[in-house]
Amino acid sequence: MKRVLSLLLVVSSTWATEYTAKDLVEMALQNNREIRASQREVEASRLELRAARGAYFPRLKLEETYTRTDLPVYAFMMRLQQERLGPQDLANINNPPTTSNFETKFTLEIPIWLGGKVQAGVSLAEKNYKASLLESERLRQDVVLKTYEAYIDASVAKESIKVAQQAVKDAKEHVRLAKQMNQVGVALFSDVLRAQVYLSSALQKEEEAKNAYKVAKKGIELVVGKPLGEFDVKGVEGCPTVQIEDLKKEALVRRKDLKALEERINMMRSMYYYVLSDNLPQIYAFGSYILSSKDRPFGSGGSGYLIGVGLSWTFDTGLTTFHKAQSQLERERSLREKLKLMQEKVLFDLDKNYADYVNALNAYTSAQDRVKASEEVVRVMETRYRNGLARMVDLLDAQTELDKARFDLVKATGECNKAYVRLLHTAGVLGEVLP
Repeated sequence: MKRVLSLLLVVSSTWATEYTAKDLVEMALQNNREIRASQREVEASRLELRAARGAYFPRLKLEETYTRTDLPVYAFMMRLQQERLGPQDLANINNPPTTSNFETKFTLEIPIWLGGKVQAGVSLAEKNYKASLLESERLRQDVVLKTYEAYIDASVAKESIKVAQQAVKDAKEHVRLAKQMNQVGVALFSDVLRAQVYLSSALQKEEEAKNAYKVAKKGIELVVGKPLGEFDVKGVEGCPTVQIEDLKKEALVRRKDLKALEERINMMRSMYYYVLSDNLPQIYAFGSYILSSKDRPFGSGGSGYLIGVGLSWTFDTGLTTFHKAQSQLERERSLREKLKLMQEKVLFDLDKNYADYVNALNAYTSAQDRVKASEEVVRVMETRYRNGLARMVDLLDAQTELDKARFDLVKATGECNKAYVRLLHTAGVLGEVLP
């Protein structure tokens, strides 16, 4: 049974799909829920723009009204509209019979100039749509960053398993060596016990590394937005280089959130004109075709048309509209201050993230050197132990330093790559430099 289970595990691991960072980024951009929500917001802004442009077009209105009265003025007017006014109606004009009227009215309303409200509304919607697109693009970059970070975490966890397995292999060799030396009377049995304790600790760390890899892969599925089944990550190697001065030149131009805020600032100016239009003249044209019937809706006992042009101009003596318009200008000034702060913060974050990158790169280089030095120390201590010139505890201390150096190298590789992608993300070029 154990052999069958082992075979199944081997087969499943053989068939597991291996994903690169590019594969996971592509899946995240298609399935991530944050991006889907952002796309809905962009679509809503697009529909608002279409709605604003629709205000340029005439409005058609259909009305059907039923009226019944014995008031002389209205009864006379209804019979006149129905084209059935006769001499008998004039003889009894002050005491008419009850009269019913079905009035059908088709009306066309044409906006000529509404104080600039339509134009300002369209401008407002266009800028809101552009801002939504830019914010969505920045969110996509955020998701790309999260995907890379999750990928790097999984890569570190995967490499940690290899390091832990190597530590187990080395620990088993130390157990074998201790037993061999004990059998020939060169070493004490306590050396064997110390080596076995070290092996037990190494096995525990191996299990911890495997569990950490499982959790890291769950983190990838969360960012990607769908289950991936059995899979592995290809992993990262080395640490890429970057020039901070080039990124500083690009950052203020490439950052989508800065451009989105600029559009929001322009929106406040359009909003100012939109509100102010309520205090300006409104010019419009209209035309109606009217059917009147005493018997039924949409009847045509009598018909006629009515056309005209209107001017409406409202004076707000309390200056409510003026103050509301001025408030939009204050919001514009507020957003400009926020934009300056964001620009300064972008440059600060670049310096900070670059410092983190340099520190991570130094840690990566240091870890490489420590691994080489520790390997040499272990080799020397093992040779001395074989010759009875060193204790098992000395050999295990050297092995501990080697294991730590190897784990530190894996961790430093991940931290250096994380610092690199964060630096690109801060500059707004993550999606352009990395796939």
